[in-house]
Amino acid sequence: MLLGSVAFHVCGLVGLEGLLRWIERHRKKPRSMGYFLVLMLLVANAVLLLHVVEACGWAYLLMKLGSVDDFHRALLYSLNAITSYGHEQLRLESSWRLLGAIESMNGVMIFGLTTAFLFSALRELRPGRGA
Repeated sequence: MLLGSVAFHVCGLVGLEGLLRWIERHRKKPRSMGYFLVLMLLVANAVLLLHVVEACGWAYLLMKLGSVDDFHRALLYSLNAITSYGHEQLRLESSWRLLGAIESMNGVMIFGLTTAFLFSALRELRPGRGA
């Protein structure tokens, strides 16, 4: 699941970068602050969607393994683990606790990738840069 999640995230970011390059190639006017804000909001929401899908994948795995009773609790646990928030009083059975730590490591990795991607997009798309 860890490798699948990272691969999914990287593919999503590469696809999003391709979409941004396509949008930029077809842009007719100079970048404005409004254009920049709308584009960055769309990028941030698309990346957020990647994170939600990944958390749902982890939740489904936790539910199928029987470590959590239902999907709602599994998703809440997964979101707590993947974001390293961890304030909910949901606990996995002792035999599955290592999986929660692995999911948390996964969250650190994909949030790091997301941060680098958003920083790059901010630099490349800001008004006054490029033709």
